[in-house]
Amino acid sequence: MTIKDTSAMHLMHMGDGLMRAGDIPTAANLYLVALRRATPRQRQTILVRLGLATANHRRRVQLHDILQSLEAIGQNVFIGEGLATWQKTLPFLDDDRFNALAGKHAHLLPLANWHWNLQTVLWAVKQGRAVEGDFVELGVFKGHTTIFVAEYLEFAGWDKRWFLYDTFEGIPDDQLDPGWAASNKATYGAGTFSFEEVQERFAAFPNIQVIKGRVPEVLGEVSPERIAFLHVDLNNSTAEIAALDALYDRISPGGVIVFDDYCWLSAKAQHDAENRWFADRGLQQILALPTGQGLFIKTA
Repeated sequence: MTIKDTSAMHLMHMGDGLMRAGDIPTAANLYLVALRRATPRQRQTILVRLGLATANHRRRVQLHDILQSLEAIGQNVFIGEGLATWQKTLPFLDDDRFNALAGKHAHLLPLANWHWNLQTVLWAVKQGRAVEGDFVELGVFKGHTTIFVAEYLEFAGWDKRWFLYDTFEGIPDDQLDPGWAASNKATYGAGTFSFEEVQERFAAFPNIQVIKGRVPEVLGEVSPERIAFLHVDLNNSTAEIAALDALYDRISPGGVIVFDDYCWLSAKAQHDAENRWFADRGLQQILALPTGQGLFIKTA
């Protein structure tokens, strides 16, 4: 197909028609051409469409329909997995480096337009730079979020270490919460992937260590003495509560915890167990975020 003298918005609308018709690869190509011709304001709406078209996501056509419906009532519409916003400032869509890296690593996560979630973790890691201790991620999958943040912030040059833990064999059967197995399989497939693959993904970062093992047991074998940032994404309440038992006292004042699944309906068992854990210790409640994440800053 050869297209000349066609505006960015005409190309975008042509791509929209192809999305509705199910020709998603051609739609993605048209969005890419439109992006090169777009004004800064037009770039935002095209980037959201491109994210949907290039995602390995079973509901991307339905999400595209929601996007168009919301555009009829407001501006700056953004659609991601489980999140729709409009009439909001979208600072990450004006950040060329953010968008380039989000696009580069999008294939590692079977979820569309994860930008709001990435922005939360990026903010938390920046906060942790000035706090005593190292960084910990519990539940790595293919390393999508950490590789994005590490590349964006050029973490190899930081005087911090980042410890990444995963079984790389899925959630142990004895740690599965009721209902999670079906939800997890629908989103992530078998849930297993190569430990060596993830190690290789972080080969350029000498201060990032990928560790294979079951939480909490592996934490007794290797883990930092002080923690500035903790990302909890184990997809089950048993391991996440055990991790809090093992690591909370090591978190320095000012340290940040991001709970990846805190507000997702599929993770209600995690949400309730973590609320009880914090309440039992007289700690401030976790901040619920519309991204599905939970945020906590340790003050003392």
